Amino acid sequence: MLTVAEILALIEEQKTKNLRQLARETDIPKEQLHLILKDLSQYNLVEYDVETGSVKVSKWLQNLNQKIEKSKPPTGQIILPKLGEIKLQDIIIGNYTSRDLELKIRLKARQKEIAICELT
Repeated sequence: MLTVAEILALIEEQKTKNLRQLARETDIPKEQLHLILKDLSQYNLVEYDVETGSVKVSKWLQNLNQKIEKSKPPTGQIILPKLGEIKLQDIIIGNYTSRDLELKIRLKARQKEIAICELT
């Protein structure tokens, strides 16, 4: 089952969706998706028209994402020792080389970037 964040991202990608399209893309039954969208609408996360089935992300949430994209993203650097592993959120990154490596990380609202570099 998709998370609320994943459903919102799908809706936002297409700007405007309808219940039928979203149900097909997410493999969530229409009846269940209808209830989810009603709840999201109640919390002002989406604009959902029950009669037409159209749904889009609320303006305030779109504006928030735009502000986050424009702000300086969080960044970080990690030294990953040879033959070592690190877990970032739900991703395990392993260094199976004979050298220590540096990971440079930048977290944007829509895109996460990881650069793998040799230590200098």
